[in-house]
Amino acid sequence: MLRAALATPLRSDDAAGTLVIGTFLTLLGSAITVGMAAGALAVPVVTPLLVVAAPVVLAPAFVARGYHLRVVAEGIEATTGGAPPFIGWGELYRDGIRSVLLSVAYLLPLAVGLAGVAVAGVFVELGRVDPASAVAPVSAPAPAAGALGGFVAVASLAYLVAFAYLRPAALAVFAATGRLRDAFRPTAVGRVAFSGSYAVAWALAAVTLLTGYVLATPLAPLLVGFGVIFVARVAAHVLYGRGASGAIARAVSSGALDDAIDPAPEQVPGDPARRSDRPTHTEASPNVQTGRSVPVERAGPETNDGIVRGRSAEGAADADADVDADAADADPADTDEFEWGP
Repeated sequence: MLRAALATPLRSDDAAGTLVIGTFLTLLGSAITVGMAAGALAVPVVTPLLVVAAPVVLAPAFVARGYHLRVVAEGIEATTGGAPPFIGWGELYRDGIRSVLLSVAYLLPLAVGLAGVAVAGVFVELGRVDPASAVAPVSAPAPAAGALGGFVAVASLAYLVAFAYLRPAALAVFAATGRLRDAFRPTAVGRVAFSGSYAVAWALAAVTLLTGYVLATPLAPLLVGFGVIFVARVAAHVLYGRGASGAIARAVSSGALDDAIDPAPEQVPGDPARRSDRPTHTEASPNVQTGRSVPVERAGPETNDGIVRGRSAEGAADADADVDADAADADPADTDEFEWGP
């Protein structure tokens, strides 16, 4: 499982392009995130402006997160075609935002708890709350306060470990169904998180990420380190998908989880926004978008799908009409076979 996951970025048909784009997005996302965090800490006044500009400024990070979600989906399907190509950038961006919202929702209880402890500490410092009544039965208030701080630290660390274990499981459920709300269903996420295959895959992914970051640290100035980080992240998300695939299949078979993405809304007669006679704009195939196969054919032969390559449909019809007209006006004698003679 680990060997196949590590080879995933290099086994795709567009491995070079995937590695270059992934490395570039990883570099941009890391640099912009660190820069925004440093700016918010150095100049707190600009924090609201950074929040407003985040959807645009953090676009590379969102696209990278959306790509990781797509990698998890590929891992769940257990495909052997390698890493998916970077296509459908709008979808990657939207999925990346949903991935961030998932993480924020799972971290919200910890943030609320720490905020409550911080507010209580501020009230004590300002004299609004007298802690004497709480620590009066304790002979040593200072050690008691230290113990309380240690408990908060241990509880926070335990929550972060649980978050690191449960978030990939929730991400796998989201990738399998395409519905963000399914990532918050305890039954679905629990089936994945408490399965043996997912536990093994998560442990391998943790070792892969740790090794990747250690190897990438000295190579970061050469920009090669960001490529190592990208490969490690792709391998880890492949492992998440592979480990969760069995539990998700069992959840679907038992009815605890639907495997179908939300169906399209029913067509309402007379609704101009949903008219079936409107032309649909389909996305080009991955081969065309990645530049691996861009067919350029001469005008003439008609393919099996009825499309004449190398010319538009109108031009093809006009050309065919001209040919038919010329054939009808031609002298039958002119059509005789040419004979060589003296």
